[in-house]
Formats: sequence, structure tokens, C-alpha cells
Amino acid sequence: MLSKLINLLPRDWLVLLYKHTPFTKFKNWVVYRAQHKFLVAVLGVITNDEGQVLLLKHVYREQPWGIPGGWMELEKPEDGLTREVFEETGLKVQIIGLSRAIFGQKPNRVDLVFKGRIIEGAFIRSTEISEILYCSIGSWPDGMPTEQKKLIEEILSDG
Repeated sequence: MLSKLINLLPRDWLVLLYKHTPFTKFKNWVVYRAQHKFLVAVLGVITNDEGQVLLLKHVYREQPWGIPGGWMELEKPEDGLTREVFEETGLKVQIIGLSRAIFGQKPNRVDLVFKGRIIEGAFIRSTEISEILYCSIGSWPDGMPTEQKKLIEEILSDG
């Protein structure tokens, strides 16, 4: 409701109001309430020493196989992905860098897709992940979304 009212005002007025309103906490409250919200997910194209991609079998998905990931908490994205992989698999990973930022819907979100590599650990089954698989490009398991196959291929072909 507040966002609809605020967005009716001309942009120039909003800038002037923000600039000349002395109460920082109030200004930040209004700005927060007026903006659209979305979730941030962290995903990883994680490889082993042989260059094979780590895939997880998710117990709650219709197409169970996919890359590791999850929702960020109040943390740096790289830390969020490292935490998610460890919580779900017991594996420790090194994040190499951000490869993609993708806007998605249902729910509204931004997916941050990183490249990384396994550095140590052995798989430990979790409530979310029943098994893992190291897979070469093109040798995908049944039950893996086409979008993820394409995403992995694009990211790994970027070098």
C-alpha cells in the first residue's frame, strides 16, 4: 500500500523529500517499505579435480538432480553458498567467482550462480539430499532440469 502511494509522487519530489528529511531512520523505513522485495539464492557449479560437476539429488523436487544451492541468510553470498553445500553434503568448497546473476519469478528472486571446486570432505546424507553424483558435461542423469544443464554448460564453457 505505501509503495503504491509513494510511487504516485513524481520522482523529483521523492528526491527532494529524501534529501531534506532530517530523520535518517524514518527515511530508511519509508524507502524499505516502498521497495519491492525479492529473495536471493546462491547456486554453485562446483567441480572436482577431474573437472566433473557436483550434482545433488534433492528429496523434495519433482526433477531431483541439480546443482547445489539455497537461500541466503544475512551473509556474504560466497559464505552462503559454502554454508549451504556443507550443510547439505558435508563437503567443503572453495568459491572461485561469480558467473551469473539471474532474475527469476515464483518466487521473485535473484539467483547468484558461482563457480567453485571441492576442497575436502566426504558426502554425508542430509534431510534434503539423498545422494550426490560427479558428472561429466553431457552425461546428465535422468531427472535433471534442462535449464540447469544449459546453465552448467554455459558457465563451464566461459572458462
